[in-house]
This record gives sequence, C-alpha cells and structure tokens, in this order.
Amino acid sequence: MSLKDDYQLLDIPTSASEQEAKASFRRLARRYHPDKNPDTDTTELFQRLQAAYENVISAIRQGALVNDWKPFSFTSENTQNSGAKNRYSSFSKATDKEQEAFIKERQRAYEEMKRNNAHHEKTRNDAIKAARNTLKEKRVKALYEEAFKASKNFTSQGYSYTDNLSDEKPDIPPYHSFVDDEDDYSNSRPQESAPVSQPIRLDAAKAAFRAATYIACFAAGIYATLYWQSSEEKAASSSQTATYVSGLYPQFRVGPGYTLTSTTLYAEPDTSSTALQTIPTNANLLGIKLQGDWLTVRYQGVNGWVQTKNIGYGNVQHAQQTGCFGQPGIAPQHGELIGKAEGNSRLRILNQLPEHSMLTFESYDGQAPFSIYLYGKQAYAANYIPRGNYRLVLETGSLYHHACNQFIFNDTTKVILENVDFASTEQSLTLKP
Repeated sequence: MSLKDDYQLLDIPTSASEQEAKASFRRLARRYHPDKNPDTDTTELFQRLQAAYENVISAIRQGALVNDWKPFSFTSENTQNSGAKNRYSSFSKATDKEQEAFIKERQRAYEEMKRNNAHHEKTRNDAIKAARNTLKEKRVKALYEEAFKASKNFTSQGYSYTDNLSDEKPDIPPYHSFVDDEDDYSNSRPQESAPVSQPIRLDAAKAAFRAATYIACFAAGIYATLYWQSSEEKAASSSQTATYVSGLYPQFRVGPGYTLTSTTLYAEPDTSSTALQTIPTNANLLGIKLQGDWLTVRYQGVNGWVQTKNIGYGNVQHAQQTGCFGQPGIAPQHGELIGKAEGNSRLRILNQLPEHSMLTFESYDGQAPFSIYLYGKQAYAANYIPRGNYRLVLETGSLYHHACNQFIFNDTTKVILENVDFASTEQSLTLKP
C-alpha cells in the first residue's frame, strides 16, 4: 500500500497537518475499534488504520524538514549565464566537510526511515495473514457442518430428499481439520437408536467429504506453486529495469546528471508552466537544487526545472563506460543474497567497514558466483554457502545499481582471500577499513 492510499484510508488530504491526521485517526479508531463492533470483525481494518497513521505521521515529520524550500521562477532575464563566477556561487558558502556531513546525515535519516517502513509493513502483513487464516477456518467449519447435514439423506442410490418435519437440530460432531482415526471419530458421537444402515451412509458421506477435501488441497497446492513460479519469473524480469522511486537518493541529485529521455525544461516546477526548451536524450547537465520530484538544472547556460524521473546519476560518459543507465532502484537489504547459493557451510562476517559493500564468492569448482550485500558496521551470519574452494572479492561504493549489479560512484574492488575452503563447519571473517 502506498503513502497516497494511507492518506485516503485516513480520509485526509495529502496537505494535512499532523494535528489533522491525529484527529482523523482518533475518529476512525473509535468507529472501527473491535470492541465497538461486536457483530462485525473489524480487526484487520483497525490494524490497517494504525499502520496508515504511523506512515502518514512519519511522512509529515519528514516533509517538515523541507517546508522552507520555495520554487524559483525562471525568466528570460535571469536564465542567461553570467560567467563562471555566478555559475558555482551557490556552492561557495559551504565547505567540503559541511557538504559531506550533510550527505551522511541525510543518508542516515533515509536508512532509518526505510527500516521503520519495513517494520510497519511486516506488522501489517502479519495481521492481515492472521485475519485471513481465521476467516478460512470459519468457512471450512461451515462447509463441514453443511456436508454432515447433507449426509443424513445420502444412500447408495444417491440423495433422498425427504423433508425433516421435526424442528430438532442434528447432533453435529466437533469439527477437526483432518480425522484419520475412524474409531475415535465414531466414539466421539453420541449413541443413537438408528437403523443398521445409518452408520454405513455416514461412513460413505465422510469418505466422500474427505476425498473432496484432499483433492481440493492438492489442487490448491499445485495452483500456489504455479502462481509463485510465475511471480518469481516476473520479479526476475522486472528487476533489470528499476522504476523511478520518489525521494530516493536525494544526496546524489545535486551535481552532474544526464537525461534518460527527451526532457522539457520548464520555467517553474509545473508541467503547465512555460517550456523554455527541450533537452535531448543523453545530454549532460548540472543539478542545482532538489524540490520533491522536481530538480533545478543548468543546461547550455539556461536554468530551469525538470522532472527527476527523467534524470540519471552522474554524467553520460560514465554511464556509457559502466553500462549503468536508468534508475538504480532500491538498495538491497542487509545480508541479501545476490545470485543463488544452496549449501550448509556457515560464515560469520564481522563487518567494520563504514560504507555499504558487497562480498562476492567466486568458485574455483565451476559453480556460479554469488554475492552478499552488507550494510556498514553491521555483522552478518551466512548459513547457506555451498561446499568448495572460493576467492572472496570485496566491492565498496556509495550507490548500488540493480541492473548492473555494481556500485556507480566510488567503486573499489579488491581480492581479500584466495583459495578459501568451505566445508560443513563455521568460519569467521573480519572486514576492516
């Protein structure tokens, strides 16, 4: 669920303040609290409201840091180049150390926000899964009771549709997911003064119901397997072309950039404003200031606004050299496996590197290489390394690109170990700056 859906769920506009969000959440919480709705199961909706409220409050507080940014309107009088002195005047007030400290602080805030969002998403998914399991259990129990009632009229020639004129309800045995012991099942029912043929009819109905249940479960397993296989194929094909994510890596927007497609240069951060000119594909430009999904750039002595989804990171010559075009995508999770590794050897990684890195295992036995993505100064234990001899290559950088499987900026690669033998034992590795 996106942040826009969270705003709609709380019934507030995207420009709402923190107080308005709190008031709306309290109103909806009183309405949909499970204790206030004894006849309707509102647990899942109430948990979704809580998750949406936390996401919206986090977004409002993050947005308060950039509320003082105001758009600059470019006209023909102030868009001409006045010389090299004015070109970089906006960077002269801050030293390199201050800029580096600012970039590190923004990166830390972004990583913290991403971890919080992942925690909220996991909590919400667990709540939805639990609610769905409860609902499925109720439906299966109702189906079981209906099948048992229908078995009262089942014979070897089919169903006999005789009306039951009595108002007494049939004595239905307790529901069990799967009953494997016929003796226990028959003993759990109360004794009835019924004809001898009645147990035979009931046994036939139970056998038919059990067979139908097994067939349905088997079919559901086949369908789930095919569904997840198709989902993995789609994810693998879509991972090569990462889409634009709003607000991702803002620290790399200010500086060199290039156009991913033919881009219009606007006088204001609005598509309905005056179009100054059209910038062709793969054209180098200079990013000056970021505001939301718009970026102030300078191209051929003219300043204007462009949409950030059309701008790549770095210059086009570097992109052509590395082959890393397009958006880099969201960085992998800590300890995420890039490639395929199926084994039982264990490696404890004591990571002391301050920056993100990627540890690659190159096999001497002809196996396909695989990598482990590591966050700075975070330990990790890998329990899936296949047995064999490897060469360990460490790659570090500041911006990982999914399509290229490498870092775009500050990319350094070095071999840290040769001929490492992995067996079904535990080993330790320390990574130092």
